[in-house]
Amino acid sequence: MVVNRLLAGAAVADITPPVGGSLAGYAARASASTAVHDPLLATAVAVSDGAATSVVICADLIALDPDTTRRIARDLHERTGVPEEAVAVAVTHTHAGPAVTSGGIGGVADPSYVEDACSRIAGAGEAAIAALTPAVLRRGHGTLHGVAHNRRGGTLTDPAVPVVRLERLDGEPIATVFSHACHPVTLGPDNLRITADWPGYARRHLESRIGGVALFLQGCCGQLNTGHTAVDSLRGAEPRPGRTFEAAERFGTLVGEAALATATEPAEGPVSVAATRVELPLGDPLTPAELRALADEPDGLWTRWALAQLADPGPAAVEVRVAVHRWGGVPLVFLPCEPFVEFAVELREALGDPGLLVAGYTGGVPGYLPYPETHYAEGGYEIREAHRAYGLRAAFTPDAGRRVMAAALTLAGEAG
Repeated sequence: MVVNRLLAGAAVADITPPVGGSLAGYAARASASTAVHDPLLATAVAVSDGAATSVVICADLIALDPDTTRRIARDLHERTGVPEEAVAVAVTHTHAGPAVTSGGIGGVADPSYVEDACSRIAGAGEAAIAALTPAVLRRGHGTLHGVAHNRRGGTLTDPAVPVVRLERLDGEPIATVFSHACHPVTLGPDNLRITADWPGYARRHLESRIGGVALFLQGCCGQLNTGHTAVDSLRGAEPRPGRTFEAAERFGTLVGEAALATATEPAEGPVSVAATRVELPLGDPLTPAELRALADEPDGLWTRWALAQLADPGPAAVEVRVAVHRWGGVPLVFLPCEPFVEFAVELREALGDPGLLVAGYTGGVPGYLPYPETHYAEGGYEIREAHRAYGLRAAFTPDAGRRVMAAALTLAGEAG
């Protein structure tokens, strides 16, 4: 008789900030939050085979600094003994949540909220570990077109909806882990209500239909959003047609339905984690004269960034983490930053796995990560301006994406 040794547990923590704090996500938004439309959550799933344990936590936040994700993993290690490198801390990237990073990304972080949220995020992981119970795992992947659009003018998107279902031995759902690649920016800079945007609707739709905990992992959506340009969010806080809560609910329901409709098959195998750190160099900073000119521009869009750069341009490189977790032999690839969609497309092709779950925004989100290098010659917001929202001296150098891709491919082999 074969004994199923897979264990799984899930938990959720509320990380909704107080109303009246700074919202992150849009340079054009200057006002504080005025209400809570729907709660922000940290969702955690733990999987173990008795020898190794993996913990994945995703929070309804726009970003976390790499050091902050390491602090959360260290906190969870101290609470439970699970190795820090076995903890993946991700964000959904909602643009209607609190500022939580040193760069701000359009807002100013409240240190007391960040401290409390980090503790709650680690607490969700601790509760998921405490809930470990014998489980079976099923995986599959659906397809969804029409939610995501390529805002850089191309046609490439990622229609995949990878799904991993974890159930008790009697079939009762423990957790559904699912992913899709699209910026949660349905609500624009005019919105002042706290919301998880469409991923929140997708989770609630799944949970209401099948029960258990729904954990959403954001895909590689660096240049993918719900159908508008970056300029719409940068230089205008006027309402835009279609950027409504009704639209967010529609998008979330479509993603949730795609996950529900996905046929899954059982998978068996060990639990393992392979992780490594990668240094991402930054390009050359602007000269003091260029920074002063930028600080004096009439619209004042990047004044604060330019003045901060004049005082201290910051480090010349950022260290991030790349990881591959295997649950019952099923790989989940975790990439840092805001990775471009080509990462997921090429990883699935290289590994021969069309249902591979490739999550970005994990282990720290210090900026955009364009890939391949040809994007740099094309310019655009993600290359020329976005690093300012993250408080970086410059964009990552063109070889940064190749470094992350090489690390992911190597780890996928090691984890196998």
